[in-house]
Amino acid sequence: MKGAVVKKHLLVLTALLVTNLSYGQINAKLMRYMDVSDNQIVFVYGGDVWLVAKQGGTAIQLTNSPDEESYPRFSPDGSEVAYTASYNGNEDVFIVPATGGIPTRVTYQSHADRMVEWHPDGEHILFASSRASGIQRVRKFFLVSKEGGLPELLNVPYGELASFSPDGSQLAYVTRLAEDRPFKRYRGGYSSDIYLYDLENDTAINITDSNAIDAKPAWVGNKIFFISDQGANMRLNIYSYDIREGSTTQITEFEDFDISYLGAGSNDLVFEVGGELFQMNIDNMEVQAVPVNVVSDLSAEIPGAEDVSRRIANMTASPGGKRIVFEARGELFNVPVKEGYSVNMTQSSGAFDHNPAWSPDGELLAYWSDKTGEYEIHLQTTDANSSARQLTRRGKGFGYDLFWSPDSSKLAFIDETNTIFLVSVESGEMAVAGNYTWNIGHGGRFAYSIAWSPDSRWLAFARGQDNANDAIFIYDAAEDESHQVTSGYYQDTSPVFSVDGNYLFFLTNRNMEAVYSDLDATWIYPNSAQIAAISLLPDTATLLPVKNDEIELEVEVDEDLGEMSNEDAQAELAVDIDFSDIESRLVLLPPEAGNIGQLFPFQDKLAYLRRPNSGSTEENSSLMFYDFEERQEQTVFGDVDRAVQAADGKTMLIASNNRYGIVEVAPDQKLEESIPTDGLVMDLVPREEWEQIFDDTWRRYRDFFYDPNMHGVDWAAMREQYGALLADARTRWDVQNIQFHLLGETSAGHTYVRDGDVERAERRETGFLGIDWAQNDNLYLIGRIVRPASWDTEVRSPFDLTGVDVQQGDYILAVNGVYLDTNKDPYAAFEGLSADTISLLVSSTGELEDAQSVTLQALTQNQENALRNLEWIENNRKMVDELSGGRLGYIYMSNTADRGQLELVRMFYGQLDKEGFIIDERFNGGGQLADRFLELMQRPIVYNLHWRHGRDQTQPIKTNPGPMGMLINGWAASGGDGLPWAFQELEAGPIVGENTMGILVGPATGHTLIDGGGITVPGARLYDNDGHWFWEGEGVSPDIEVWDDPSILAEGGDPQIERVVEEVLKLIDEAPPRMTPAPPLEDRTARGLRNN
Repeated sequence: MKGAVVKKHLLVLTALLVTNLSYGQINAKLMRYMDVSDNQIVFVYGGDVWLVAKQGGTAIQLTNSPDEESYPRFSPDGSEVAYTASYNGNEDVFIVPATGGIPTRVTYQSHADRMVEWHPDGEHILFASSRASGIQRVRKFFLVSKEGGLPELLNVPYGELASFSPDGSQLAYVTRLAEDRPFKRYRGGYSSDIYLYDLENDTAINITDSNAIDAKPAWVGNKIFFISDQGANMRLNIYSYDIREGSTTQITEFEDFDISYLGAGSNDLVFEVGGELFQMNIDNMEVQAVPVNVVSDLSAEIPGAEDVSRRIANMTASPGGKRIVFEARGELFNVPVKEGYSVNMTQSSGAFDHNPAWSPDGELLAYWSDKTGEYEIHLQTTDANSSARQLTRRGKGFGYDLFWSPDSSKLAFIDETNTIFLVSVESGEMAVAGNYTWNIGHGGRFAYSIAWSPDSRWLAFARGQDNANDAIFIYDAAEDESHQVTSGYYQDTSPVFSVDGNYLFFLTNRNMEAVYSDLDATWIYPNSAQIAAISLLPDTATLLPVKNDEIELEVEVDEDLGEMSNEDAQAELAVDIDFSDIESRLVLLPPEAGNIGQLFPFQDKLAYLRRPNSGSTEENSSLMFYDFEERQEQTVFGDVDRAVQAADGKTMLIASNNRYGIVEVAPDQKLEESIPTDGLVMDLVPREEWEQIFDDTWRRYRDFFYDPNMHGVDWAAMREQYGALLADARTRWDVQNIQFHLLGETSAGHTYVRDGDVERAERRETGFLGIDWAQNDNLYLIGRIVRPASWDTEVRSPFDLTGVDVQQGDYILAVNGVYLDTNKDPYAAFEGLSADTISLLVSSTGELEDAQSVTLQALTQNQENALRNLEWIENNRKMVDELSGGRLGYIYMSNTADRGQLELVRMFYGQLDKEGFIIDERFNGGGQLADRFLELMQRPIVYNLHWRHGRDQTQPIKTNPGPMGMLINGWAASGGDGLPWAFQELEAGPIVGENTMGILVGPATGHTLIDGGGITVPGARLYDNDGHWFWEGEGVSPDIEVWDDPSILAEGGDPQIERVVEEVLKLIDEAPPRMTPAPPLEDRTARGLRNN
């Protein structure tokens, strides 16, 4: 991959050759996923698997794949290494001889298979995977021959990592990987305990039973070693559990860094802390550092040319629209619209240059850059050899789009504090025009509209009001005064001045046409935006005059204006505004209300983006304009991703499906020749970029994290502590891991790191059949067909469709002419067949002569997951129905986003005849806050209706006043924390289970980093009406704590469901829900009324 930031291909050289090479030996650090045999240590470094002698020395590279390997484990005799890799596009388990060789693939499936442990017999491998799981947020354990074949699903309900007892009869395992999430000093429901599972009698015990993180178990002799943060400083250190005595002892006491990984051999432990590799002798518990050297050309750090044409993030067009400046991967490129040269204006691989804006006079480009260590505005002429001038000296913070005044003398922008600033281009002097008051959010500020009047005196913007609507304000830059234009009675946003300075256009949500639900007659008001215009002076003619029933636009334009100098033109265009009763001069323009975006003023026209209306089947946005002379809305371009006005306001620069072009504001424009972007090639210096990414991550938290005191953490010290590790980073994965631990120090949820420019293998997705496989001798057969509820048509196994004569127990001999090999996973033959039409050879007896050809469409992985989840939900519903004698309904909510909405509405309305409900939000992945969900579940009965024909009803009819109970557990996170918190605050019913994850914190916004990676930053924190913060790092505690005992789950029971059903039935028995009966019919005669 030319120019890409790829995993370095480290050269494997013998000791004899090292002395003859010009390459230097590198002191390797930041190793991950280590394990140890009697004489060697294996670890992942630079994304590949390496081996080194136990005492240290020069390491040998064992693997090299296009993705990052993980979890290498020595076989019991140390002769082989099993690990997870993505050679074929999916995370599968492979085995390679410890002396090197061709890896053998063991598992085949597009679900990620994590290598866990060798069985003590040395012939089988334990791996964890979400394949065959009804809940994709957890994995199950599988045992498979090291030669391959059909994996055996263990009866352990779910698990992530494990270690066998020496005789293989028991597992020490964990069900959660809290240590692999950005959680530090964490005590929430996702904290893992170490369980002992007896594989012979399917019983389990909890040997740690604490609210600390107890993780990475390693069973050696009569002891189980693990890492835990149960110590006073809450750092992950090594502990041991003595099987015979049942006692736990702390072994290490590191204070500055957590131990992230732990491996064990027969006599030793190996682990990583603070980037260093350590080895511990189990007999005497002595710890020593293991020096590791590698020989490498450091190819991942070699500067190189990088094509960034597919990474365009922002753009600006010159006056006249002849040249464009594109922002791509933090560089600014000046390119021609048709012919000419392209130039990288900034050439700063270690700086994030963003949001360029071309001045109206064409002389300068303004942009933000952190080349000085903080984001400041820089100005640069647009010739090939220019250098930038730093304009501002803000010292910290983040700025968004830059808005030039028409005379090119000033810039306006909004920053992270929601403050609108003006800055003088000559002096850099700054003034405050206003503050939005409410929080807009990081992503929203990029779309925040600030508009200059044509004479560069007035600045228009929206400001939040106490009623939570936005109102339009105009700031007078000459007098330093702010004037409110609209009252805020409606939501008014995105103001722009007309070209002649006579009118102010803006968007206003005044079209309130209700859309009623087919399910329950509730209503919403979508697509409400209209375009409004206000005359800035009372005597200015309306834009829509009526004359003889014919609408015409009469606007006088001074034709000599274009011949004036810029100074004379500005004087001629002096804009006067009479603010007295200004909102009463508002008119709504004719374009139909809808999902309307940005406004762009032109002479006698107003252009705007019309996005697909809510509820429509449209997918693309269109650039439209309204012609004031023709009184007609017309389409400029019908498929627009982005649009910006050229610096002189005469044309539009648009992006459409990765093509770019300049268009006139006229009907039916075409991009016959798009702007060439092949010149967008930068000189990428990876290490400079990595340093910028780390610094930017640290700064964004300093400037955006909701608590400026950073939860009491010395944030400057954290920058120094984790920044010191950056020198040892060899890949973008290493940088990401450092980011991960840095953000974890805030001890807050929603502190995520998103992959940047890391090398990934091309994914090959498996085709699925919605079945469990079984094996009979050397043939594969259908062990079970996965089936959801009979009324559920969302997805079904292709064998569960009418007309397909295939049954459970039938043999599948071949797919597309390829016979299934029982020495391999059956999915080996289905690789790359996702959603494909396939031909199966199926036999009821296993004999070839009885086989029939069956043509069907394979399921995708998402469909397979959905099918298994629907079956799991239906099994739970049946359990609740049976336990309650049909009295209770069951609702499962997988998240609090669109899927959870669907599940709630579908299952609530489908079971309104029940006396009460169980709301199961275990494993809830979050999404939105919970108020609307609880509004639906707790709609009060206001009236009742008595009908002569038909049964009496409540009003609303689609509600259920019966009692509810809720199920929670440690996988329920974010919105999955918020839902039971609200349920608890409203005293809606008993909550049963275990603490939720406890990472709600508050809304977290995504921040895109220079290489396309990203982080999330919590900008707010939630608290209740009693003035209590949400229990961050702890989670919502149940009213009744019930452990999901693996022993009971293994037998098909569910102790949490059993208990919540019991509790809700008690409430029903105490106060049976019933509809109020109608009173006796009245005598409405005069006599009857007198007697009433």
